[in-house]
Amino acid sequence: MSTEGSDNVALNVIGSGVARQSVTLYPAVAGEVAQVNFRTGQNVKAGHVLFRLTDRSQKLAADLAAARVDAAQALARRYEGTRGTGAVPESVVDEARATLRAAQIEREQALEAVADRVVRAPFDGVMGLANVEVGDRVTTDTALVTLDDRRALRLDFEVPEAYLSRVAARQPLSAINPAYPARTFEGEITEVDSRVDPVTRNVRVRATLPNSDDVLRSGMSFQVQLQLSGQTHVSVPELALQWGRDGSFVWAVRDGNSVQVMARPVRRIAGRVLIDSELKVGETVVIEGVQRLRANRPVRVIGNGS
Repeated sequence: MSTEGSDNVALNVIGSGVARQSVTLYPAVAGEVAQVNFRTGQNVKAGHVLFRLTDRSQKLAADLAAARVDAAQALARRYEGTRGTGAVPESVVDEARATLRAAQIEREQALEAVADRVVRAPFDGVMGLANVEVGDRVTTDTALVTLDDRRALRLDFEVPEAYLSRVAARQPLSAINPAYPARTFEGEITEVDSRVDPVTRNVRVRATLPNSDDVLRSGMSFQVQLQLSGQTHVSVPELALQWGRDGSFVWAVRDGNSVQVMARPVRRIAGRVLIDSELKVGETVVIEGVQRLRANRPVRVIGNGS
């Protein structure tokens, strides 16, 4: 007997988690570490000072630049006060104003050099292990520490191309991590890549896993379980599906006679086959004695093999 079945798929793939925001911090300039202002695992806010490099020379340069600005401002005000009297040529006044502007730029550059010797947290997060200590010499290539915002994890995995049409944003999923085998983490798909990898024929998918209790860590592996809904098809026993010159078919019993109905197999599920066919749900199909059947021959049904 033909029945109705859905081409649903339970997909199990391996994924990798990464913090919602994750960064490795490097210094903007080379120098010597003067302060380390955090501990491993500490929650910090954006802007928190994490490292300071020695900056005595830079602060002296900033003070000198500030003094030059003060002197240039005083001279410019004095010259501006004589404007229109003819006591000081206009060209001299203009030159004083240009000197003031140059001094202000030098001061900003000096202050920027001081700021470059401070490493701050770019966002709220949890500190990792520091790779340097006070007194270490660092360069712009020295990885200082990692910072993770792990209030939620991004979960990246791949789905075979054949299932791409069934995957969409906001689709729920569950994930299991080896560290917590008895626990299932619920999340949802947030993004589907715009390309299929031409080598693996897979598409990258990104999901979000809430981590309110902070048990998940960046870099963890997950077994992702994704339920993919499929179309509804006619389902027949595997033994009913036959093959001939023109392709696959089933023998149906209509008005007591055998009728050959073309049937394209979609998927096998637990001893049955989902098919694309003109066969109707509830029609009787032949699963035994098919070798002796011919079209439009009388058929006596002696059992129900549904």
